[in-house]
Amino acid sequence: MSSPAAVPTTPSLHTGESYQEKAWRKFKEQPLVPIGTLLTCGALIMATVKMKRGDSQSLNNWLRVRVIAQGATIAAVCAGTYALGSTAGDETRQTRQLDEIQAHREARAGRDRKEFEDRLKAAERQWNETEGALSGRDSNTNIAKGDSTSKALPSVQGQMPQNTSSRPGASWWWFKWPWGGSSAS
Repeated sequence: MSSPAAVPTTPSLHTGESYQEKAWRKFKEQPLVPIGTLLTCGALIMATVKMKRGDSQSLNNWLRVRVIAQGATIAAVCAGTYALGSTAGDETRQTRQLDEIQAHREARAGRDRKEFEDRLKAAERQWNETEGALSGRDSNTNIAKGDSTSKALPSVQGQMPQNTSSRPGASWWWFKWPWGGSSAS
C-alpha cells in the first residue's frame, strides 16, 4: 500500500461543487438551454407514446414540436456561447488592463528601488567623507591652533642623532637589535 504523498496527483478539474450546484449554476448562466432540453425530451417521449398507441396524426404533431424545441435549444446554446464569448472578451480586456497595471507598479517599484539605492550610496559616501574629516580633524586640531609640538605630533628632537658618518648604514648606528647586537657592527 502506498502513502498518499507517493501517489502522483494531477490538477483537479473538480471545482468543489456538487452536480446539483453545477446544474443550478449552469441553469442560471443559460436558463433557456435546460428548458429547451426538457421540452425536446418531453416531445420525444410523447411522440413515442403516440407511436405505441398508433395515433399517427398526434405522433407527427409531437415530432414537429420536438424539432422546433430542439432548434430553439440549439439557438439558445449558440446565443449563450456568443454572450459568454463577448463577456470573455471583457474579461480578457480586464485581465490585460490588470496586467498593464501590475507591470506599471513593478516598473515604478524598480525605479523607486534604484533611487533608494542611489540615495543610500550617496549617504554612505557622505558618511565616509564625514568620518574621514572627523578623524583627520582630531590629529590636526592642535596644528590648526598653532600648537605643533604638543600632543598632535610627537617631538623628534633628541631622539635621532645627526648623521656624521658617510659610510652606508651609518645612520643606523644608534639602533639596537632586540638580541643585543647593534646595526653598527
